[in-house]
Amino acid sequence: MLSVRAIVEGNQLHFLDKIIIEKPQNVIVTFLENNNADFLDMNSIAQNSGALDFLNNTEEDIYTDADLKIKLK
Repeated sequence: MLSVRAIVEGNQLHFLDKIIIEKPQNVIVTFLENNNADFLDMNSIAQNSGALDFLNNTEEDIYTDADLKIKLK
């Protein structure tokens, strides 16, 4: 599944990001009531919600490089 931002003008759909579509795809188009697409910025939501704050806790770092089976350069 891929989500991309777009603007609808009349019958035209204009993608805000460059995407490559190699074959016909089924899509679901959701029209947002608020014309400000930035409120769906998942990165901002994740950073501001506190849901990932546990990642800043050093006690959560239970793995080290020594645990790696394969090390990539």
